[in-house]
Amino acid sequence: MESYAGQDTDTSNDDDDDDAESLGEMQNVNDSTAALDEEEGEDSSQSQGDPFSLHFERNLSETAAEQIKDTKSWISNFNEWPTLGRIKVEVPNVEVKIPKLLLLAEENQSSSMPNIAVIPQPPEKKNFNLDKFYIRKALQKNILSANISGSCECPTSLTDLQKELLSVLSSYCDMYYPQATHENWEEVRTVYALHAINHILKTRKKIVNHSAKITKAKSEKRYEDSDNYRDQGYSRPRVLIVLPFKHSAYRLVETITSLLLEGKAVTIQNQNRFREDFGPGDEEGKDSVSKLNRPEDFQETFKGDISEDFKIGLKLTKSSLKLYADFYNSDIIIASPLGLRYVMGNSSNTGADSDFLTSIEILIMDQADVFMMQNWEHVLVLMETVNKPPRDIHKLDVDLTRVRLWSLDGHSPLYRQTVLFSSTHIDHNRALISKCTNLTGRLQVLNPVDNGSVQEVVVQAELVLHRIAGMRDPDSRFRFFTQEIFPQLRSSMRSHTMVYIPDYCDYVRLVRYLKEDGGTSIATINEYMVGQNSKVAKARSLFFDGKRQFLLYTERFHFYRRYRIKGIRHIIFYDLPSYPHFFSEICNLMVEANQNPRTRQKHLGTSTVTVLFQRTDLTKLIGILGSKRASEVINSTKIVHLCVIGK
Repeated sequence: MESYAGQDTDTSNDDDDDDAESLGEMQNVNDSTAALDEEEGEDSSQSQGDPFSLHFERNLSETAAEQIKDTKSWISNFNEWPTLGRIKVEVPNVEVKIPKLLLLAEENQSSSMPNIAVIPQPPEKKNFNLDKFYIRKALQKNILSANISGSCECPTSLTDLQKELLSVLSSYCDMYYPQATHENWEEVRTVYALHAINHILKTRKKIVNHSAKITKAKSEKRYEDSDNYRDQGYSRPRVLIVLPFKHSAYRLVETITSLLLEGKAVTIQNQNRFREDFGPGDEEGKDSVSKLNRPEDFQETFKGDISEDFKIGLKLTKSSLKLYADFYNSDIIIASPLGLRYVMGNSSNTGADSDFLTSIEILIMDQADVFMMQNWEHVLVLMETVNKPPRDIHKLDVDLTRVRLWSLDGHSPLYRQTVLFSSTHIDHNRALISKCTNLTGRLQVLNPVDNGSVQEVVVQAELVLHRIAGMRDPDSRFRFFTQEIFPQLRSSMRSHTMVYIPDYCDYVRLVRYLKEDGGTSIATINEYMVGQNSKVAKARSLFFDGKRQFLLYTERFHFYRRYRIKGIRHIIFYDLPSYPHFFSEICNLMVEANQNPRTRQKHLGTSTVTVLFQRTDLTKLIGILGSKRASEVINSTKIVHLCVIGK
């Protein structure tokens, strides 16, 4: 197989012992695996209640599978957790829960039910015990050193947030957590890394045990039913972690290394190459990002290597962790949406090779809000591709007698756990997680917003909210702007006006319209000018000096640069910002210190902030106004709301 991540020419550490211990070749291991079982030590009686076994080692009937796929029939309610807060619980409404076929060799589990619609409960904080979540002993010992943001009040060093996240992840239900900000990235990353490694080690142990039993039966010339030992998928990779930047991947691999290999005499293959490719280099030491005088979230997001094109496979063996493993020989794949897209191609591209994604059992998307600032289409193509049946099974090095029956039946999406971490509520993320059909169900953290970002505005201004007809209708928004808002601006001769535009298609449409209008002068700044500093500087200068009435400014440019645009007196939010704090940031650019002293006397009136929104913008409106005020505005019979903001 071709290595998409790239193979090192230096393979001196990739010896025969490591190859013999790979998960893909466990069928050929000998009785030495018994010693490994004793070393890793958990017997079948201890794992009977493990959600791993209850989730992956039972086969659904076709009736139950069809009921799970019918998401309209799912049952939902709300729970309250001490730390996570308000949680929306959604579970499939399945009447038939009897397993079609037992997939384990242990006969004493023949009456067990599959883990359908079983939602976890908040863990005990005082008597918290990792054994209750079936965490491998070796990992438990390393949490103390790996958990940088840990709590000294708990023997496990896990914070209250980490305990609750681990409780959810260990149940194998889907999760949407939109409060993973830069302040708790380390906490979140450590927990999902722990869960991912724990899953791989359990899978490895199960395959080792089954291979040992098969080998023993063959040596004794005793018949064994192969259906009792189905423990694999079509391909080896079981965990896919999608991240936006190389530096995010670098931090994750460092966390995985600490959790997996701390205090052990093991080999990390290609580690130097990884640090050269993904590491921060001299940039982090110089802390150059902080010199830009940007907000803290910007500094944390764009620290280190921010390349958006990367992919790397991790292969775990007993004595080594191999980086840059071929995807088909990897246990964990870490990649960006763009990096995967180069491999997958279009979803309809029959020549693309994406069979390494057929058997993904855990899909984690961290910093998922950033994907909206990159290219959301890459994420959609990924979701269409993952867990699809292999295009050409004959090319895969797989023993079909070891492939799980639910995988052969095409039910892999029903068993996959999908986890989304985001720093803010994004409708696209909620829509994505809502389309997932995990048989266990899903949890969405949906805490109300008491005070929106409008409370952080320090410039006194008149806020005008216009509700537009339509539902996610760009044409209605464009007509309202050109027929209602723009004529008012022209008649009042209002200059020094910024038009904030989140969507690039809307930006192109407005630029074309305003350029065709002979009496309007505009300056433009968009995301494709990120590397064109001279053009950006010219546009800013023309706007600041009043030589251009309007500045059309895109959200993606603001995300990647966060420039302090000067000379703004009036702001029009053509659509609400994706990030609530962008609203206050943009409004606060109107402070007097940012104004041109040569034009100050011409603008003695009140600054204004105009917002266009539709009913479907409720999520964004909540982030800006708060839950209570946003609900009042959305449900009001008025289509225009006026108020004064600023301290």
